[in-house]
Amino acid sequence: ARGVAAAARRQARTAQLLLWRHDGAHEAGAPFAFESLDPSGRGPGSLDAFVRACRGEPFYCGAGATEGLKTVATIEALYRSLRSGQPERVSGCHGL
Repeated sequence: ARGVAAAARRQARTAQLLLWRHDGAHEAGAPFAFESLDPSGRGPGSLDAFVRACRGEPFYCGAGATEGLKTVATIEALYRSLRSGQPERVSGCHGL
């Protein structure tokens, strides 16, 4: 369990967004903290925020409904692009 906790702490310190492009121009974002995965802890912060919201208590919202809609619309455009072999527009989010 001690090794798992240490690995989780390392992961939390070193998480980063990686963008791998077909043209070979890969990019790496800055490291960021993600979730606490320490088995001896209370659990991930997102679960804690969900429980607080269900109780009607103040909670941290890292991504709300608008971000969720934009994410789903982007993923849908990615699938359309995969099928068509062409760039596709993200639709359903105009003005957001």
